[in-house]
Amino acid sequence: MEAAVVSVSRGAIGFVIAKLGDLLAGKYKLLKGAKGEIMFLKAELESMRAFLERMSEAEEEPDKQSKLWAKEVCDLSYDIEDSVDEFIVLVECESDCEPHGFKGFIHRSMNLLTTMNIRHRIAKEFRGLKSRVVEVSERRMRYKIDDVVSKQNKTTIDLRLLALYADTAGLVGIDGPKNELIRLMAGEEGGSAQPTKVLSIVGFGGLGKTTLANQIYQKLKWQFQCQAFVSVSQKPSIRIVLRRMLSQVGYVAREGADMEIWAEDELISELRKFLMDKRYFIVIDDIWDETTWNVIRCALPENLYGSMIITTTRINSVARACCCNQHDYIYKMKTLSNEDSRKLFFRRVFGSEDACPLYLEEVSTQILKRCGGLPLAIVTISSLLASERNKFKEHWVHIMNSLGPNFEVNPTLEGMRQILSLSYINLPHYLKTCMLYLGMYPEDYIIWKNDLVRQWVAQGFVSKAHGKYPEDVAEGYFNELVNRGIIQPVNTDHNNEVLSCRLHDMMLDLIIHKCRDENFITAPDDIQDMIGLSDKVRRLSLYLDGIIDGTILETTQLSQVRALARFGNSAYAPPLLKFKHLRVLSLEFRWEIPDLTGISHLFQLRYLKIKTDGKIQVPSGVVHLGRLQHLIVPRRTILPNGIGNMKSLCTLQEFDVGLNSIDNIRDLGDLINLRDLRICGHLSKMDELHDMERRQRLDVLTRSLEKLCDLRYLHMDYNIKVSYVLSSLFLRRLHMLCPFPKVPNAIGELHNLFDLDLTIEVLEDDIAILAQLQSLNRLKLHIEGKPETEEKVVICRKGFPVLKHFWLFCVRMSQLTFEAGTMPSLEKLEVRINSPYGAAPMGIEHLLGLKEIFVFVGGCGGEGSCSIRAALTLLRKAIDMRSSRPAANIKCVDNLLLPEHLLDDGFSWRKYGQKDILDAKHPRLPKASSELT
Repeated sequence: MEAAVVSVSRGAIGFVIAKLGDLLAGKYKLLKGAKGEIMFLKAELESMRAFLERMSEAEEEPDKQSKLWAKEVCDLSYDIEDSVDEFIVLVECESDCEPHGFKGFIHRSMNLLTTMNIRHRIAKEFRGLKSRVVEVSERRMRYKIDDVVSKQNKTTIDLRLLALYADTAGLVGIDGPKNELIRLMAGEEGGSAQPTKVLSIVGFGGLGKTTLANQIYQKLKWQFQCQAFVSVSQKPSIRIVLRRMLSQVGYVAREGADMEIWAEDELISELRKFLMDKRYFIVIDDIWDETTWNVIRCALPENLYGSMIITTTRINSVARACCCNQHDYIYKMKTLSNEDSRKLFFRRVFGSEDACPLYLEEVSTQILKRCGGLPLAIVTISSLLASERNKFKEHWVHIMNSLGPNFEVNPTLEGMRQILSLSYINLPHYLKTCMLYLGMYPEDYIIWKNDLVRQWVAQGFVSKAHGKYPEDVAEGYFNELVNRGIIQPVNTDHNNEVLSCRLHDMMLDLIIHKCRDENFITAPDDIQDMIGLSDKVRRLSLYLDGIIDGTILETTQLSQVRALARFGNSAYAPPLLKFKHLRVLSLEFRWEIPDLTGISHLFQLRYLKIKTDGKIQVPSGVVHLGRLQHLIVPRRTILPNGIGNMKSLCTLQEFDVGLNSIDNIRDLGDLINLRDLRICGHLSKMDELHDMERRQRLDVLTRSLEKLCDLRYLHMDYNIKVSYVLSSLFLRRLHMLCPFPKVPNAIGELHNLFDLDLTIEVLEDDIAILAQLQSLNRLKLHIEGKPETEEKVVICRKGFPVLKHFWLFCVRMSQLTFEAGTMPSLEKLEVRINSPYGAAPMGIEHLLGLKEIFVFVGGCGGEGSCSIRAALTLLRKAIDMRSSRPAANIKCVDNLLLPEHLLDDGFSWRKYGQKDILDAKHPRLPKASSELT
């Protein structure tokens, strides 16, 4: 098993090598000697990185000496990076402060001695670093670490074998999924010729995929002529897998043939010929990549005898590949319910779910909470407790605490960690580092994707890709962690893109254990734990509640900390002046806000987020943080004047037009690198402004926005009414809650736009402007209407080619019609209208891909209520007659719809949990899946 430090070290070295290359590129003035030292450092670090790559690819865990050497390389790379950053800051400050002309000549002459002293000091520092690098390289040779790495250290037992021999009587919560999948695989009864079916079971380690597959196998295998159950694992020998399959299905090699020496193509050929005319049932357990599956699939022929194949995997994309993207046959494992968790736990500990003594009830509940419905965790912990003859509460509490970040390795619990570690081991090095960074967040914390990827970039974890922003590359990293089941989705958008996630408690425990073991993150449960730390703190996560003894951090060495996250209800803030190499700062407070002036001195800061229910005072020096790329502050925040200096800023949230100065509103236009901008307007403050001043602010804002040509996301609150001419053709998401008189013509030029939220007074024929947007995936359209107008909306054919979600609200709509051929990709439709102005939507039958429909009609209590109810009844019948049977919710209420109805997304009646069958044609809905009143 690979040590985390290998990946961490390699990632740190890569970042430092790139920085050393920048120094040598000629941008910075270096003394001749310093240039030679930097070239030597770069060459040596490249050699060390190559060796660490070889170490990370070894199948066995590195020995203690190798780990110590890798840790030393990691510390060295951090120190080199600190020196490089310090030198760059000094040079840039010198350049920024230097006046021009004759005055500049005098200034440069006066400061020449000081400048040379700085450069000599930096050169001396590089010489010292060179000596350390030489010493580390010699130690590697002295202890023959290269030879040690190539040796095999030990053989690890594959604990997944236990799932194949689990006691059937002791299994809990498996009968339902087992019977459901058996019905799914059986298909239509009485069919004379049934093609081969492939079912894939997907989920992260410890959920019971192998157990479920084995239960189905044991139940059905007698119905088939040939059966086989083979495990693949991470680095499989395809030849061994194929030989095992041949052996289990009953193949007998011809006399004199030696299967041991057969090549893969010979094994595949023999297996295909043998199975071609037979009804077979094959389980391929634990597939880790599509290539492995594609090779194995060649050996399993298609026939019409009702053959079945089941695969298990931790990776969603592999599951899709196994099933050829037939999503009906992808089964996503779920954690056990609370009831099944208790049943499994108490049966194993006491023999009965009703035999738990009262004094152990509370601690049992806490233990089960830590297990989080993970069968592997429950079985492991309950087996450990069952082996204890005496059931002392103190011992149970000790075991419960062992499941948290304070865990000290326990031989029994380590087996569970081995299973979970497989997901980590299989990751490429860049994903390992990103995965470990999740240890910055507390238990059960909802982690938003955008925040996470920005921090990965700020930490230097993201590789450069030609033509792509680092955040886009990092988003791919995030999606891969979701794909591999390491992080669990919480919030998804209209396109099923994961927006936020959380970690299973057991996975967080694994991450914290590795972070602590390799000094990647320091996350003390109590600030007292910071006393006497032997290693330098590289990343610090603090959860602070109650009264905090601030003297502990005041006396701790913190200058080398790269990331600081502070959570909890305490008003205490760490001494920010001590964190001079900080790149990421995330602060969460409740109401009491401490002094934050120290932020002004964090010249390496790339990411700053402050979250609070109170009002903060942003230090004036923040505008001089030249490297700051992401600034996220709460609403009602007044930024200091001079934000135009923050040229590196890519993200600004929230910028309050009502509270910030006109100078700052004007300076927005100077932030030409902005890609993500959220603009809000403090309602009471905007109302207090004189009409002329309000108009002036909005005019200045309009001119500033027109200069921002690189925006990807723009959000504007409803009370900011501007005549904004869209200047950025790169916009991908546009949320304009402020009302426009009509659809701006410029929107038709936004060919990259995939998410549009637009408020307009009248629509008229402008729907054609929106229909031509070739990338538009989601459209939320709010038509305010005028007293003298009634909207007639006809969605013409060939419009909206890729639109999946259409949300329409209109107070005065007399007609809504969908023509044949329009919105061919639409899956979700939400319509809110008032009945006195028109009837139910028409042409729903033309929306062939529709999966969900919500219609909310207001004002059904007056005249015409009978006709509208009749129209809705016809609509309901039309929906029921469709073969695809989209999920429907149709409501009719007496009162007219008002803007506050926008707060309901229309689908609160649906529970968007994990579906049993991913993207099933007939999703399981509550019995009352439609409502017509």
